[in-house]
Amino acid sequence: MADSNLYRHVHLRGLGVRSKNFTAPGGGGAKRRERVADRRLHAENLLSQVSDMRSLLDDFNEAQKANRVPSKFRGIPIAIEGRPAERLEVSKKQRSTTRGLKLLNVRRAPGSNEADEERNSIQCDRAVFFATRSMLKSLEEALHKYGEWEGGDAGIQDYDDDDDGSRSRPRNFWLFESSDTIREATLQDLWTDPLNRFPRRRTKHDWEVWLRPDLEQYFLRALNDSSIETVGNATVFVESIVRTVHAAAEELNQVLRASGAIVSLRSASSFASDFSEMPKVRRALALDAVAQRIVAPPADAPRVTVLDTGVKRTHPLLRPMLPGNRCFSADPTWDNADHNGHGTRMAGLAQYGDMDVLVSGTMPIIASTALESVVVNGPDSGVRVPARDAVRRAVDVVEADAATRVFCLAQTAAGESEKGVPTSTSSVVDDLAFGDGNRTRLFVVAVGNAPHHDDEPYQKADYDRRNIAFPVQSPAQSLNALAVGAVSLKRHGRGRLLAPVGDLAPTSRTSEGWPSFNEAVRFCKPDIVMEGGNFLIEDGDVFCRPSHNHMVLTTGINTPAEPFAYSGETSTATALASHLAAKLLARYPAMRMETVRALMANAADWTPAMLAHYRNARRELGRSSGACAQIISRFGWGVPNEERLFASAGNALTLVVEDKLQPYEMADGHIRLKEMKYFKLPWPTEILRSLRNTQVEMRCTLSYFVEPEPHAASRDRLDRYPSHRLKFEVKRFGESDASAKRRVNWAEPPDNLQNATDDGWLLGDRQRGSLIQDIWHGEAYKLAARDAISVSPVHGWWGEITSAERYDREVNFSLVVSIRTPEESGDLMAEVRNKIPATLLVEPIRAVT
Repeated sequence: MADSNLYRHVHLRGLGVRSKNFTAPGGGGAKRRERVADRRLHAENLLSQVSDMRSLLDDFNEAQKANRVPSKFRGIPIAIEGRPAERLEVSKKQRSTTRGLKLLNVRRAPGSNEADEERNSIQCDRAVFFATRSMLKSLEEALHKYGEWEGGDAGIQDYDDDDDGSRSRPRNFWLFESSDTIREATLQDLWTDPLNRFPRRRTKHDWEVWLRPDLEQYFLRALNDSSIETVGNATVFVESIVRTVHAAAEELNQVLRASGAIVSLRSASSFASDFSEMPKVRRALALDAVAQRIVAPPADAPRVTVLDTGVKRTHPLLRPMLPGNRCFSADPTWDNADHNGHGTRMAGLAQYGDMDVLVSGTMPIIASTALESVVVNGPDSGVRVPARDAVRRAVDVVEADAATRVFCLAQTAAGESEKGVPTSTSSVVDDLAFGDGNRTRLFVVAVGNAPHHDDEPYQKADYDRRNIAFPVQSPAQSLNALAVGAVSLKRHGRGRLLAPVGDLAPTSRTSEGWPSFNEAVRFCKPDIVMEGGNFLIEDGDVFCRPSHNHMVLTTGINTPAEPFAYSGETSTATALASHLAAKLLARYPAMRMETVRALMANAADWTPAMLAHYRNARRELGRSSGACAQIISRFGWGVPNEERLFASAGNALTLVVEDKLQPYEMADGHIRLKEMKYFKLPWPTEILRSLRNTQVEMRCTLSYFVEPEPHAASRDRLDRYPSHRLKFEVKRFGESDASAKRRVNWAEPPDNLQNATDDGWLLGDRQRGSLIQDIWHGEAYKLAARDAISVSPVHGWWGEITSAERYDREVNFSLVVSIRTPEESGDLMAEVRNKIPATLLVEPIRAVT
């Protein structure tokens, strides 16, 4: 940002105009595959299998009766397997409601592009249902009607997801048509993590058990009767409760039979630090001289809450930022001091950033932020706290003090899925970030590191493929969190570097290895990258080791002998990002957490090395959007530019728009989408027109938080994991405001849509996470006409689970729109500031001081 005229960002509320009515544009249905050759014979086979289930139900009924389960709740889990090479059709109604069979989970047969262990796990699609006696009877009746139906081929070529019998077809028609086998469900059928991780030994294991809330009491009674130990506290979601138990497979199978409560089983997790032994800081550093330069932060300064291994708060550089009454533990038996050094390193980074520049300076160190610490990765004391439970406890304990804070989670939930699907811990992070929809929380989370150890050193040949082979770890797939990867930026020092400058740090994980089912939601992680150090290639050209000259300097645990330490990898990058987020809140204390996250992405840029990857991918894939998505899955949106993050300039304007809308309403007994909002932006129209064909850039970022429903993912409804979704559309060149509204909202009056072009976008087909960004490049005169944005809702679980009564809630969102023009192109802010009513400004527009 070369322009010397620096301003505070334009921060607006109340700019959006609500639509009176809203109708989302429609779409087409999916095509059906091969039909059953002999429907009557197929029905007879399935009926015979259902009859076997009715016999087995007697055994389940006796066990549940002994456990005092009410008769209306007693039943048996059944597995329905699809026909080979065919998709098992489970309708949206079956996947989202409790009418009829209770759908527990769906496992799809892996595609050819997925890992070998997944391809070998199952050969066909499989769905697991819970069926009571009356449900099995209804299933048999529906199968009889299915076998007798003589509707022919007419009307069954297109699959329209209407499987409830409301048309001429029998109920469950498509489910029966695509089924091959109905049988008793096993523990492995209830296992929703990769099957190669299913416990195989007779010994006891930690299991993460997902339960039906209405049957939890019977589950707990069955546990007590079997003397099975629970670990940590229960975690409650909208339609499920999660508990961790320590049991053998045979014991858990008896609990399944006796309670009927288990929805799914997964790997249990706890937090783990990717702790790499770093070289010691060998140079002499004057600790006292640095400590004397510190000016303590004000009492109301934003805090970075370090969720880690604890912090050594007596360190001279940390003591002014971290009083003893702000050090906690997730479990009362754990000491809140740092038990291995990782948390102390993260605290120094979260407070000061890279201390390499700081220790060599002479000016006062004026602190605008402060620290908190919660031990979530406890010492090896025998007390275990599941990762999901530790995060919730940490938030509860610090929020006894109503301060502004950013949560720094540089830990990963070891043992949870790395496939990009929601886990218990990522769902808790989403739930806590959403809060009540008004008081939200910002979690800055590490994507995790590819493993390397002294006995298995990192190999040079691994660099190009290792980051794809090790996908992003939980909880960084959280939709609401700011997920951070690591990049190697430092140039100084000797030796041969493994990662080119500006490229991915050697161990930073990516989402390139996430399976293709993520096309259902199409989001990528990380969101941004920060410095994470580099490795040196050793003599012999095979092995590599961390390079201290390319790591980040921070506070160390061994004071006073070794008060400084080196740090690297994604935990370091995460702490550095938390540092920036807290400084942003210190600069703009009125900003929402959604806005802070949006600005971090909007201010990020790809390095030359990343751009080279993008150009190569574009040549290989032949399209910009595919190449862009691939690069985002490695680097996110790049490295935040601190100048642009904190201030606008004459030639680089940032508009921050905060607003809210109500996604749903109840009408005629049904929940439907309610409204969109249209934003006519204060736009530097005259300057842009005067620049004519000059190439300029616009970035649009939409950030909002969702309330999660994690069991939706097990039911093959990733699109119903979020409570709602939002999307944005920008007014096109050659388009009127009326046309721009009509294109998004069919309830608007028709208007002429011709001659409106939308080229120039980097993505176009945008990601569907809750942090959505796209970049437009083109001629300035075209940008002059693109002066409006619409934000509209997309369906989520709030629109389907009526009993939750979320249909009348409003949700906050943030829009960040930035314009970049060449230097000396005119002062964009000078034109814009005269177009903004003072009533919309959160704070006056003024120069940076």
